[in-house]
Parts: sequence; structure tokens; C-alpha cells
Amino acid sequence: MESIRLTTNYIPSDEEIKDIRLDIISRSEELARLNERIRKLSAERDEIQAYIDSQKALISHPRRLPADIVQEIFIACLPTTRNAVMSAKEAPLLLCRICSAWRTIALSAPRLWASLHVPYDFILPKESRISAVAQWLHRSAACPISMSVCDGPLWDWDSQGLPTTAKKDLTRSICAVAHRWRHAKFYTMPVEMAHELRGIKSSLLESVEFSGNIPTPTDLQFLQVPSLRAVTLRLDDLDDLEPFNAVLMIPLMWERLQHLTITGIFFSHFISLLGRCPQLISIHVTPIIDDVSALAPNGHTESNLPFLASFVIPSEFSSRFLAPRSLNHLISYVSMPQLRHFTVPAAPCQYEAQNSFFLATLGKKSPLVEDLTIYISSLTAQSLPETLPAFSSLARLVVFDIDTWPWDHDGFQSCTVTLLLTILSHSSACPMLQELVVHECSSLDSKSTLDRFVRQRMECVPRLRRLDILFGLSWTESQVSSLMSETEIQSCLVQGLDITLRCQNTTPWVANPPDPWIGLWPEDV
Repeated sequence: MESIRLTTNYIPSDEEIKDIRLDIISRSEELARLNERIRKLSAERDEIQAYIDSQKALISHPRRLPADIVQEIFIACLPTTRNAVMSAKEAPLLLCRICSAWRTIALSAPRLWASLHVPYDFILPKESRISAVAQWLHRSAACPISMSVCDGPLWDWDSQGLPTTAKKDLTRSICAVAHRWRHAKFYTMPVEMAHELRGIKSSLLESVEFSGNIPTPTDLQFLQVPSLRAVTLRLDDLDDLEPFNAVLMIPLMWERLQHLTITGIFFSHFISLLGRCPQLISIHVTPIIDDVSALAPNGHTESNLPFLASFVIPSEFSSRFLAPRSLNHLISYVSMPQLRHFTVPAAPCQYEAQNSFFLATLGKKSPLVEDLTIYISSLTAQSLPETLPAFSSLARLVVFDIDTWPWDHDGFQSCTVTLLLTILSHSSACPMLQELVVHECSSLDSKSTLDRFVRQRMECVPRLRRLDILFGLSWTESQVSSLMSETEIQSCLVQGLDITLRCQNTTPWVANPPDPWIGLWPEDV
């Protein structure tokens, strides 16, 4: 068939159809021969490529790295915010599954095995995991070790098919290296562990954390070492003891502590405890709120904390909010000349407005504060202008605008974010301010005030570098846009101001099944 007719609507005759069929057979045979040649050439190409790849592997840089360098790379693969877990998805176990050479290097590097998280719920169901914990700790040789232990509910040994000694065996393996503990965390200490630790002292211990219950606190002599600098106590009631006495029963060298995190202690008792800890650099406390002002005037002597740089009370629950009068007592009783970071949730001051000047006192006693968190409802329109100029070194200001509503009581008026921005528009108030963060904003009602604040602060030295305002649930996107349009925000970004105005949203919580990461904080997993 002539090629000119191949792409037309021409209808071939019967004779032409016979010729076409013969031609197709001939062409198909030729195509089959070509495909066979291609297959053979492809196989030959793959064989040559595989040979080249294997030759390249022989001269690759990783193969020629000295074992000590590979060990350092392996150690850099370990988690940095928590202890390693018994999972093949991450180091160090993952590094044992690459090749035999790397497995040998990993198993011979003690520092690679010098941290371990042990969740009892994950380890106990399989005897092989119990023995794996002992092997893991044995590989750490003589290295100081970091341990975290998370105890689970009481086991039904018969239904689980586990030997009754399983928990004791696991605990004994962990306590066998207690003399090498450098950092230790207990998310509810097992009773068996408390017994095993009797009489043991860890001269290398630098930090320890307890969450939940300590079975026999007076027996923990391993805590009474001069090297211990950081202590975290998130405790439940200890045998129904009064919380302050329960804390004091723990055998610690309080006078040597530099970092203290503590929950479940009355605020007045906490102030007393500070007098025992003159070396503190940071405090993170979630107190039980009580009436500090009811104490006798000479009930406390002033605590001098010459090295304290950070004082934080988290605002996790409304019951943790301190009355302004309590904060007045805190600032009166505690001297913190080197304080840099202060975050304490303060309750509304409508009915004790005369106490709303506590932060101004703090600014005068601690002139080096660089990072401050304030609660608008704890201040008044009269105390705010005196408070802000008191912090001449302040670089970062975090503001909570919760539980605010207009009020007027005994000559004092409520405070608002609009007033805050008005005062901060003048460089005399917090002249070093570079970052402002507002949470749950509800009392900002003036676009002109916001514009003036941004403009004035961008002209200051140092200039404002970050503005982040998170509006409350009652705000809509259109309301936020009315304060500052996207075009205006982009203009600020071009000028070097990282600015964000956004509405609050919630993310649903999703439960995870049991795994090697049980007991760790979600952000560390």
C-alpha cells in the first residue's frame, strides 16, 4: 500500500488487503527481532551499571571514613530533647540495620547507648524486650547515662502470660546502672525501683525529674549528691502528707540547686522554700494558691536569689492565677537582681485595684528584665503607665488579654490593649522593646492606635522586629482585616517587621496507641 494513503479515508480492494496482511506479518517479525535485541542490550546495560555501582561503592567516602568519625556521626543522630527509645525507626537501633559494618561500629560505641526511655507498658509484655533493656545498658559500658522510666498500671500477670518476676527483673536491670545516672526522669516511680535504690548514691547525677507519686521519698539517698543541679517535682500527694512536708522529706541538697520545677506546693510555702535555694538560676512552679497576705508580717525573711534569671508560673489552669496582693508579697519577700525572664499569671484586680502596681515594683527591684509576661486584667489604667517605663531593658513583651471587661471601681479603671499600645507608642515606655506578642486579644478596638504604634516603634532604635496578635474566639477574619489589611501587613514585612494578625482556632486531640514513646511529651515524639 502506498504510504500516501496510510493516513487517508481510502478503502483498499481485496487484493490490496492481502498485500497489507503480508506486509504486517513481515514487519511484526522484524519488530520482534528488534525487541529481543533491546531486551539483551538492556540486560547488558543493567549488568554494566550494577558493576559500576559496586565499584563506586568500593571507593565511596562513607566506606573510607574512620570508625571514630562514623561514631560521632551516629551520636549526632540521637534525639536531642529526650532519651532514645527502643524503636527501629530511629537511632540507635536504626543504625544497626544499615549494613554489617555500621552495625559493628554502632554496637561498639558506648556513648550511642548512654540514653534510654523505658515505658513499662511497652517493655513488659515481651520478655525479649526486658532482656533487650539489659543489653542496651550493658553496651553503654562506663558512660554516664540518661534514663527515663514510665510506669504503667498494675499488671494482671496471669492474663498477660508474664512471669511474676518480669517487673522486678526489668527494674533490677535499670537500677544496676544507677551509680552512672547523669539525668533521670520518673513518670511515676515503680515501688520496686524505690526499694532497689535504697542505699545507692549516684555521684554523677546532674538532674532528676519526678512526676506522679514517689513511694518512699525518704529512702532516695541517691539524690543527696553535690553534683545535682536541676530538680523537677510534679508530685501527687505522698501518703496524704501535707504538701510542703512531703517535698521537704525528699533528701535534696537544696542549697546547691540551680534549676527548680515544682508543682503541688502552697504558694506561701514555696516562698519559704526559696530561702533554702540561694543558688537558683531558674524557677518553674505551679503552686496551690493560698492567701499569702494572711501570713504574719515577720513570717518570712526576705529571700535573696542573686543568680535567678528566670521565674515562671504556667497559666495552665485558672486556679493557678495569683491575686495581685500575692504577687506584691512575692516581690516584697524575694530579691531577684539578675532576673531576665518573668512569667506569672495574675488574676483580675477589680476589687483590689490598689495592688495593681506590683509589676512597677518588680521593674525597680529587677532592672535587667528582658522577657516579661503581663495579664491586662491584673493591671489598671492608672498602674499601666507607671509599670511599662519601669522596664528599661525589656526586649520581649507577652500580653494575655483574657477575662477583661470594662469596669470602674474606687477611682480605678480597667486596662485595655488599646491603652497598652498607646503607651508603648512612646519610646520612653520599654525603650528596648523589639517583640510584642498578644494572646486572646479582645480589647483592641482602634485601627489608628495600632497604626500609630507600628509606625512609631519602627522609627525607634532598636526598632520593633516582631508583632504577633492572636485574637479571641469571638473575632472573625473580617474584623481582623479591618484593623490591618493584607496590603498593610505586606508593607510592614518589607520594612523588616515580622507581623502576624490571626484568629484563634482549636485542634482536636487524637489519642495514640501504645508504642515505645509512651510517657514522652507529644512535641518530643
